[in-house]
This record gives sequence, structure tokens and C-alpha cells, in this order.
Amino acid sequence: MATASVLRLEDEIRTTSLTKRIRPEQFFLDFDPLRSGYVTESQFFRILWENLGVKLNEDQEKMVAAKYMFKGDGNVNYRTFCKVISQPFKADDLTRPPDVQKVDAKEFLGTSRSLQPLNEDQERRVEALLQRLNEFYTYHGINLRTSCEDFDWHHRGVIQESQFYRSFPKPPGVTDEDVFLLVLKYRDPDKPGLVNYLNIHHDLLAVSQRDSDIAKSAFPHYKNVTDYLPTQPDVDLTLQQIFDKIRVAIYKNRVRSIEYFKDYDRLRSGIITEHQFNSAIVLAIGKEAQLSPPEVQKIIEYYRTPDGRVQYKEFCDMLEHAFNVPELEKKPTIDVVRPPAGALGRNLPIMTDEDERRVVEVVNRLAEEVRKRRILVYPYFKDFDRANSYSRVITPMQFRRILHFLTLNVNEEDFKLLCRKFADQTSGDINYPAFVQTIDQDFVNYTQGLIQGIEYKSFPKFEDKIVDIRDVNMDDLMARIRHHALTKRLRVSEFFQDFDQLRSGSITKTQFRRCLSDFGLSTLGEHDLTDVQFEALAQFYKDPKLPDKIMWHKFMWDIESVFTQPGLEKDPTHQVPPSEMYLVPKPGTMQWEFASDEHHKLYNDTMTKWSERVKQRRVLVKPVFQDFDKHNNGHITRQHFRQCLRILEMSATETEMQAVEARFCDDVGFHYSRFLEELDPNPKTEMMYVKRIQNLRVVNDDKKAKEDHPVGDLESVLKKVKTMVVRERVRILEWMKDYDKLRSGRMPKSNFRRALDLCRLGLYESELALLEDHYKVPGYEDKVDYMSFTTDVESVFTVKEMEKAPLLEPERFKPPDDWSENQLSKDYEGYARNALNKMAERVRETRMQLFPLFEDFDEVHNGTVTQSQFRRVLCELELARMVPGEHEWVALQQMFGVRIGGKVMTNYNAFCDAIYGMAGFEWRRP
Repeated sequence: MATASVLRLEDEIRTTSLTKRIRPEQFFLDFDPLRSGYVTESQFFRILWENLGVKLNEDQEKMVAAKYMFKGDGNVNYRTFCKVISQPFKADDLTRPPDVQKVDAKEFLGTSRSLQPLNEDQERRVEALLQRLNEFYTYHGINLRTSCEDFDWHHRGVIQESQFYRSFPKPPGVTDEDVFLLVLKYRDPDKPGLVNYLNIHHDLLAVSQRDSDIAKSAFPHYKNVTDYLPTQPDVDLTLQQIFDKIRVAIYKNRVRSIEYFKDYDRLRSGIITEHQFNSAIVLAIGKEAQLSPPEVQKIIEYYRTPDGRVQYKEFCDMLEHAFNVPELEKKPTIDVVRPPAGALGRNLPIMTDEDERRVVEVVNRLAEEVRKRRILVYPYFKDFDRANSYSRVITPMQFRRILHFLTLNVNEEDFKLLCRKFADQTSGDINYPAFVQTIDQDFVNYTQGLIQGIEYKSFPKFEDKIVDIRDVNMDDLMARIRHHALTKRLRVSEFFQDFDQLRSGSITKTQFRRCLSDFGLSTLGEHDLTDVQFEALAQFYKDPKLPDKIMWHKFMWDIESVFTQPGLEKDPTHQVPPSEMYLVPKPGTMQWEFASDEHHKLYNDTMTKWSERVKQRRVLVKPVFQDFDKHNNGHITRQHFRQCLRILEMSATETEMQAVEARFCDDVGFHYSRFLEELDPNPKTEMMYVKRIQNLRVVNDDKKAKEDHPVGDLESVLKKVKTMVVRERVRILEWMKDYDKLRSGRMPKSNFRRALDLCRLGLYESELALLEDHYKVPGYEDKVDYMSFTTDVESVFTVKEMEKAPLLEPERFKPPDDWSENQLSKDYEGYARNALNKMAERVRETRMQLFPLFEDFDEVHNGTVTQSQFRRVLCELELARMVPGEHEWVALQQMFGVRIGGKVMTNYNAFCDAIYGMAGFEWRRP
């Protein structure tokens, strides 16, 4: 009983190792550094659990340990255990055959057979269903296991019944009852609701193997594809014929024969033994040339030496120079022997007269069926030819599949004849180009060794057709082409210049037609250029020096005249005609100016009636027409036009309808876009671009900027410059010297102004004029001594040449505050002092803080607020009542006002310091 349990455990472990593709012995070697074949008991079961995923209970561990613990020292012989698991039979047991000793594992993935017992009728139905599924899956290349594995995340071989119904590839004709019977048969007995799809897959493989065995037993004499080849008749060929056959095989297969012989000739004497020669020639070219032993023996006898050996070097030289002459560069007048026509091709084998007649009958029948059904046969065969560079052969099995797919049915005997006739004599595969050419009259690809009695299609010969071009109106044709180039904004040279590599201005006639097609002059383009019209263009632009070429340069200039005229730089007074004159209506458009007065009156009355109706009802007309314009080309059919009128409830008589259609119809259809422009014209949008440009010109004419409070004397200008230099830390000399390359110390006035503008000092025109007059260079009216100017300005930092006066103490320039420069009248100064005294007394009594409220309104932290914000803060501090009248407010704003960005602001820092000072507080306190 214990032995059976151990065998069952070994079967489970064997199944797991086969499923996971694991070699158990590799994991035990890490714990056996001495390679003794033994590990401890704990190590043994830990390896099974961690690496194989097999967890044994205590009883099972005891049974396994008792079987493989040979020494009794607590170590387990893992090597014997791995042999039992990995080897299917005992290699050293010769008393019994291996098939008897073989131990097969159970189903993969650890599953067990889940076949449920059914009645006889259901069993027969399941057997027939498996047979049908095997045929369908084999033909279409379907694998049931692959289809169901997407739902089996843990790879256990079972999925849910609903998942099986979804993933099961059901052939045509298989009903839901058949699928339910299959589910009923293969339900897992231990896991309700699950289907063991893996067992179905294995049973399908068993059915496929059974069918293969039956087929082999039915046709025992066909073992491989080479058996389809006809047997070669025993013909006594001459030695020269044998050499010719070998030369052809060497040339076709690109064989270097010397490489097969020289390995036997270590001394490079050119002579080897008979046995070595026989082995080398068979290995090199025996199969390709189909050499028989008597033919090889003839070659050996011809090259045999007196001592019994064979001269292979002469034989190889003869083969290597097949269809060639050695040292041909030294013999320029010699005639090289060429292979006969068809010798290097794949010739079809010759069969008996009866078989040849039968092949012709079968091929003619297939050719007639291909012609009636208009089947393009070659692509189906080419899809199966996946070898490198297309080997142009397929296997007989692929040949059978393609004929079945094309429903070109032939019986078994005729199929064997076709395989024999079109078999490649080297590989035994089917030469499908030759077969396709025999049944498809429109395919021409194979020319050697064709079947006699069948008419083959030859390559067509293209000859120039004589076309009558007298009915072609060249003016109208050129107008159409110019209209196409103008509306599509196409440059003709872009389509032609790639074909004229030498820039000769001429291309061939076929290239000209191809370029016109790319230009849009084709059936698929905007304008359908007929053969007669193309011939007229070709005759008109024919090159007089080269009659077979077309002057595309002349054609290009004739078409691109819609954009410009060549040589305008030589004639600047030439008036180029407007591009609108090259626009032409679509073909088939009625010339409205030649219509009768009655037609005009009828059309105008109809359009007036419809226009008034559209305006009264405020109908959106365009969407109704656009629904019928699938190509968005502005045209619909006449029937659709009348249908649109019925939808819009715009009635008209047949005469009125015909008058409107005659106005807007052309060869494309009814031009509803032009119709809507006259029926419901949209107001034209006024182009404001011209007016905008005129306004900008008026604004830019007055380039002189308005000066806001300029300084009137030189000292004030220099003070202003020095103040900006100190505050912005600007080195004016760095900007000036770039305009004085020779370092002469002077520069033009324009450059002087340009340099000061780059310094961003904010000087006005009058202030710059004062500086230019003061620093003017004597003798040069348009020059400025910028060195003196920079010296005066930079004196705010230091004194020039101070190293010559070490005891000199320079005075530091301190820029004054902006508000301190404000000058008030005596009355306003009194008003301001009175208001400040009252507010200072109030601040001294209450010890209030002034800065926080002002800082809340100073977002940029520049120490200023607006006049309204200044009043608001004083109101919140209850200091506004200390300013009784408007004069006091104006006085305060004039005293502490500063100009920032052209706007007058109030310096609240100076105001607060003044209040704190008058109240007797320490500076910046409280």
C-alpha cells in the first residue's frame, strides 16, 4: 500500500516537472558541494517545496524518506530520486524493451482525466464531433489550447463553462447542442462549473495522429515528397554528357567543388584515393546533378592514375571553368562557350505519352475555369513561398491546399500527375510559376520547358497609336490647365524637375504623361486628360531637336503665366494682367450672356420669388443642400436640387425650374454654391486691414514725443543724470566706448543719443540738446566729447586721477529725495505746516502706528501710494479731521508728491517721518 502511494507521489512530481520544464537535479547541486548525491532530509523537502511547488504532509515525507534514505544517517539520495523523476525508463535494464519500461506522466498541468460516462449515441456524436473539429482546426491552423489559455491565468488546464463558450472556435455547422455535449463530456469531476479544455486538446491531437497513421498505412509507398518524382530511366550517358550535366548543376547552384576535395589532399598534390573522390563528388554535386554510381565510376576511370588514385585537380579545373575560359583578359578574341538555351532553367520532366496527354487535358480544364472565373492565381501561390529571395517552389502539401482553396478540384491520380510534371528535379518541390503560366493566360514569368499543346500568352508589343487631334481646342485646354494651376496654387516645376536630372528642359513622353498625372490631370485628379488631349499637348510641345521628347520648360512658362511673367526685371514698366482673367467656368456651364431675354426675365422672376420667401421665413438654406453634397465640392445632382426645393417648400413650375437649372448646371452637376450666393447673399465683411494701416500711419507720423516737465538748465540736467547713475549703478562709459572704435574721445551726436537711450536715463529732447551743446567738440559741429561728459558724471563715485592727490577727501554725491525738490508757495506751505502740526500732536498723544496701514496699499513696496489711498488711510486713522479744508489736502499732496511713470503719487515714507519727527519720536520708532 505504501509503495503505491509513493509511486502516485512520484507521478505527481513528474507531471509538475514536465509541466514547468524543470530539471530537479539542478536545484539539489547547490546543497551538495561535494557531489556525493546526498542532502539532508530538511533540505530535500525544502527544495521540493520552494522550487517545484510540491508540499508534502508528514506521512508522505516519511514514505519518500524511507524509500530514498539508503545509509540511515538522515541523508536522502536525491540523485536516485531525480533519475526516477527525469528518466522515462532504466537505460541499464536490457532484460525488458524500453516501451514496456516507459513511465508516462499524467496530463500536463497536473490535471486528471475528466471524461464523464455518456450513452452510446452521445459517445458516437462526441467522436464524430472531435473528428470534424480536427479537420477544421488542421485546415485553418487553429489551436484550441491557445484559444482558451487567455482565460486560464494560472495555467491549470481548466476554465469556466461560460469562458469556454466564449473562447471555443466553433466551425460552421456545429450547433450549441454539440458544444453542450462537449462540455458535458469534459467537465472536471472535482471542480464543478469548470471545463478541462486541455483534455479536449489532447484528444484532438490523438485523433490527428490516428488519421495520420491511417493515411500512411493507406499509401505506404509515398513516404516523402521525393517519391512524387518520376523514376529516371537507366540510360547509358556518354562522358561528355555527364560532364555537361555536372557543369550545369555547378553553375546553377554556385558550388565551389575544390572545397570538397582539398580536405582529403593534405599535401596539395592534386591526387586522392578513389574512395575519397567518390565521397567528395557525391557530397559536392551528387544530389543536384543526380549522379548515379555508374556515372561516378566513369569519371573515376577517366581521371585515374597508374597507381590507382584519381586526379581531382584536373576535374575541378574543368568544372570551375564551365562556360568560362581561364585568363580571359589575356585572350580578348577568343569565343566563350555559352550554355544552350534553357539548360540553366528549371526544365519540366518528360513523362510517357499517355501521362503527357492526361496532363494537357487537366491543365486545359483548369485554365478554362480560371479564365471564366477571372482568378488571379499567382498571388495565392506566392504567399506560401517564404524562403529568402523567393525560391519559386512550394511543397506538394501547400500545392494541394492552394488548389482546394481556389476550388480547382482534381482527383487524386490527376494531382499525382501534376506533382510529377511540375516537380523540381533537385528538391522535389512544385515549380509553381510554370504551373501558373499554364493555367493563367495573363501570367508570363516562366519560359523554359513548357508543355506542348498549350498556347501561352506572349508579351504585348506596344506601338504608337495614330490619334486624330484636329478636334482638340488647344486654347480651351490650356485655359483649363491654367485655371487648375491658379485655383490649386500649384507650381509646375515641382512636378517635372525631378525627371530632368541634367536640367535640359526636355523629358520623355511617358515621363511627361506621368508628371501631368501627378499634377492632377488624370482620371483621379481634378481634370480628366483624355488620350487625344494628351497627344495634342505632346505634339504642341514636341522638342524639334529630339522628336521623342517633350519641352516641359516651355509648358511650365505657358502655365505659370497666371502668376507672373518671365523677364520682368528687364522690363519694370510691363503691366502684368490680373490673375482673375485666367479663371474659367467648369465644363458644361451655359454662357449666360447669350441667353434670350425671355429666359433672363423668367430666371429673374423665379429667383426674386424664392429670395423673398427665404427672407420672410428666415430659412437656413445652405444646410439642406450640404446634406446631399457628400464630396463637399459645391455640386449636387438635379434630382437632389429639386428634392431640396421640396424640403424648403419653394414651389416652381417646370419651365422655371429648367431656367434655373440651365443657369447653374455644368458637367459635374448643379452648382448650388453659386445658386445660394444669388438667392441669399451674405453681407460682405468689411476689410478693416486697410483702415487699420492708415490709422497706424497717422499715429506714427507724429514721432516727436511730448515732454512732461522737462528740466530747463544744464546743472539740473547733470543732476538728473547723476541721480539716475547713482540709483541704477550705471557705467555710462561702457555704453559710449562701443561707438568709438578708435578711442578718440568723441562721437557723432546720433550715436551719443543712442548710447544715452540704451542707458535708460529718461532724458527728453530738450535735455539732450543742452548736453550736446555743452560738450560739443570745437571745430566739429556734429561731434560730442563724450569723455568729458562721462568724467563729470562719474565724479559722483570718485575723483579722476586721485592717485595724484592722496590728501584729497572726495565728497560723496547723495541724490536728493524726489519729494524734497517740490516747491510750494508761501500760502500752501503754511497750510501744510498747520495740518502737519495738528496730526503730529494727535499722533504724539495716541502713540499710533502710521506705517502698517500705508504698507497694506503699497503692493510693489516702493514707498508710495495714490492720492485717494493717502486720504483713505488718514480717514481710517481718524487724522483726516485734522485737515479742515481742500487747500490743506492740496498742500500736503504738493509737499510729498512724487512722479512715477508719469503719474503723481504720495511718498508716505516722507510723510510718516515728518509726523514722527514733529511728534518728538526717535527715528523709525515706535
